[in-house]
Amino acid sequence: MKLFVLFLIILNPFSQALYLRELFEQLRFREFASVHFRATVYSFLILGTFAIIGEPILQYVFQVRLGSLQVFGGLVNLWVAYRFITAGEGSTLLFRGDVAELAPNITLPYMVGAGGLWISILMGRQYDILVACLMIAGVLLINLLFVLFCHRVFSATGSQLSTALTKGLAMLMRVMALFIGAIGVEMIFSGAETLI
Repeated sequence: MKLFVLFLIILNPFSQALYLRELFEQLRFREFASVHFRATVYSFLILGTFAIIGEPILQYVFQVRLGSLQVFGGLVNLWVAYRFITAGEGSTLLFRGDVAELAPNITLPYMVGAGGLWISILMGRQYDILVACLMIAGVLLINLLFVLFCHRVFSATGSQLSTALTKGLAMLMRVMALFIGAIGVEMIFSGAETLI
């Protein structure tokens, strides 16, 4: 259960709702739901694969130890946390172009990262493969439902309420960033211990 919560924190649905807000305005709910559902499926396939065979892929294909991925993931999480706290919402330049190409653009920077891959491998290590995959699917489903809920709320409310909701999400995103930064530090230190 700890890894489930940890994964949800690293995925940070609050920040996703803010980062994807421009898409909320560009795409009708049905189009957006289709794009985000595909991004969720892509993410599940990648993360599920890493839960099942991630460690052998790292060791034998990429010649990388899990501790190295953990340290790198921790550094990335620190950078992401710093950006969330100091800059708030980030660039949405990835969301230009054809709607059919948006799902991979959402998947890689926002849903699949070094921290998510590391947690997926840990889930595969600690749990039966079916349980690990169900945990990953559960986290991704919560994320999907939350982001779709935010799209509905933003679409249904006036600009004043929408601004208030944006400020609330930004505050939650920054609070979550504190935890993400702390998790990043833990990842770096425990990864370094593993490597040494």
